[in-house]
Amino acid sequence: MTKEMTQEEIRSRIAEYREWMIGVRRHLHRCPETGDEEYETTAYIESLLKEMGIRTEKLLDTGVLGILDAEDRGGKCVALRADIDALPVQEETDLSFRSQRDGFMHACGHDMHMAALLCTAKILSDLRGFLTAPVKFIFQPAEETDGGAERMIRAGCLENPRADYVLGYHVAPEYPAGTIAVKYGYTHASSDMFDIEVVGVKSHGAYPDEGIDAIVAASQIVTAVQSIVSRNIVSTDPCVITIGKFHAGSAGNVIADKAEMSGTMRTTTPQTRKVAMQRLKETAEGVAQAMGARAFVRYRPGYIAQKNDDSVMDVVMETAEECIGKENIFIKEYPSMGVEDFAFYSRERPSAFFFVGTGYRGRKNYGIHHGKFEADESALDIAVLMEIMTCLKLMSSGTDS
Repeated sequence: MTKEMTQEEIRSRIAEYREWMIGVRRHLHRCPETGDEEYETTAYIESLLKEMGIRTEKLLDTGVLGILDAEDRGGKCVALRADIDALPVQEETDLSFRSQRDGFMHACGHDMHMAALLCTAKILSDLRGFLTAPVKFIFQPAEETDGGAERMIRAGCLENPRADYVLGYHVAPEYPAGTIAVKYGYTHASSDMFDIEVVGVKSHGAYPDEGIDAIVAASQIVTAVQSIVSRNIVSTDPCVITIGKFHAGSAGNVIADKAEMSGTMRTTTPQTRKVAMQRLKETAEGVAQAMGARAFVRYRPGYIAQKNDDSVMDVVMETAEECIGKENIFIKEYPSMGVEDFAFYSRERPSAFFFVGTGYRGRKNYGIHHGKFEADESALDIAVLMEIMTCLKLMSSGTDS
């Protein structure tokens, strides 16, 4: 990092643009759009990037890539990512800038992510003469739905110029504003959806011996599946198997010949994922056979597990200690069993994903995806400071400056 770009000067720039950044956040909050429907959001982001003199590329129908061209002086190209989609959640706050679209809300804080990244882009654009490599700004659609990250990558967001590192974060109302939370290794689980079809033989409810009850067989499967985590998975490895949907039968006096179930499997390590999938299939088929029925298991793979690169996390930690102090850094002990499609960037490049506290001190903070979710906007300063300073450290890792 060059001497001209000190933390104090970056903080001064953030203060200069704070009201602008808050205005951007509130505009985005008023106009939420769900995955792959973010047309107005994309146009708004693209217009702001162009005002900054940042080159843009539309790689998908929604979402946009910003490229801050800078003279290549041996630095590393860093990509910064913000997700842009909202949720089909009815807002229940009384904010003056609450959602103007009934039934939709930025209940996951992606409006905060976008505003912070746009401010980061604005400041780095001002200082592009000091950069030693280009910087990429990924405004990605559909994080909440089908994984816009993977599609953005396939469309080339990490190429031309090639990104050497990728940084991302998420707001976290469980931590107070002014703090961050970090974790080495796995931060989020993988997700695999599954469907189980149990086939029996229909008969009159008065004569169960003439049929094979798919409901009874399926119920036994539900019970047996609960032992997979406790008896087949290493006890120190996180794993969750949930059957959340069960449909069977047509009448109260008929033995059902079919039962259908759907669920989700959450794991972190590839080994645990493989074992859990194998044991679920074996359990369902074996239990059904013992009951005289048949079971068919189908998997629908979802997001992969998000895992941080240790060396990039070292830079995040160093930056956080310098910017906010060790006393304001929380170390997460366990990964979230939720999912995060930033994992697809981490699979492609050395990456780090952390959490920025947005909770208000001294009051109740509702979690993300809740209609009463609110974020302390003072956290935007920390998000921008962390993005810029970590970006500059990673960029200078390729130079002698």
